[in-house]
Amino acid sequence: MRRIVIWSCAAVLLAVTGVAIARANTRGWNGCFGHRWGHFGAMGYVAHELNLSDAQKQQIHSMWQTERPALSGLLQEFAAENKEMDQATAKGNLDESKVQEIAARQGATVAKLLVEKEHFKAKIYATVLNPEQRTKADALQSRWHDRLDHIGKRME
Repeated sequence: MRRIVIWSCAAVLLAVTGVAIARANTRGWNGCFGHRWGHFGAMGYVAHELNLSDAQKQQIHSMWQTERPALSGLLQEFAAENKEMDQATAKGNLDESKVQEIAARQGATVAKLLVEKEHFKAKIYATVLNPEQRTKADALQSRWHDRLDHIGKRME
């Protein structure tokens, strides 16, 4: 009896694996929720939605490479502040004044990151996108705000 159960489980596992491999080969890897977004994640989604040309994608990639060092420094700063926060609250000990001071610095770092993000978006909008793509980008932005509003209302 035990042998039958083991062989049955092995057969089911083999069948499931075969089906998964067959589906992967026929459909290709399509990323999150079946969308083919490439290796850029959300950026790939936006590129797809705006129908960016390869030249536009390359232009954005070049712009990103230029911005990357500044953002990397800010992210390292935030990571260091995060480690400080962990140390300030280690083992359930809470130094309220120290936590407030670290949180204020983290808030300033996040603000700098958000400002850099908005500068980058504005540069892309002004220098890369054509008028039709700008209209689509505005609609995407509006949908994003509507979605956030909806989430906020559901949490009330």
